[in-house]
Amino acid sequence: MYDFFMRILLIFFLLIGTLCADNHILEQENFDAWQFTCLEEQEQKICELRELVFDPKTEEVVSYLSISINPDNLTQMQIAFPHAVNLKSPVSLQIDDNDPIELDYAYCNQSACFVAEIIGENFVNLFKAGNQISIKILLLDNREASITYSLSGFTAGYNKLSSSIIN
Repeated sequence: MYDFFMRILLIFFLLIGTLCADNHILEQENFDAWQFTCLEEQEQKICELRELVFDPKTEEVVSYLSISINPDNLTQMQIAFPHAVNLKSPVSLQIDDNDPIELDYAYCNQSACFVAEIIGENFVNLFKAGNQISIKILLLDNREASITYSLSGFTAGYNKLSSSIIN
């Protein structure tokens, strides 16, 4: 069952890639584990900093973390998970040895379930100072799954994202 949901998530990301192919990529740059991308979508420049986590055995996408800056100049974080998650159980996010933070799922669509949060400068600074993000989720079969994101390159990528904002 878990493999099925992982495949669905992979298909989601492949579909997103196909949809984005119709958009004009204005800029793309890698910062270690993070990728900065700007697209032209409906005559607007949309930029994000993202990292994908792959299952080392199957090389399928397990999770996706995206950072963007909205029109109100607020930093947004979105994390995608497969449908196999227990939506009643919060997501635990921990940066290095800092205290874990519990986050609730914001929504699910046909492709994945998401945590979506506006994050403050103090949270961004924890990302910049950190080495890794550890995320724990509870699956529908009550197994706990751990996902690790590297923060290598985050500061340079976030600085690029911040400088891409057109006011």
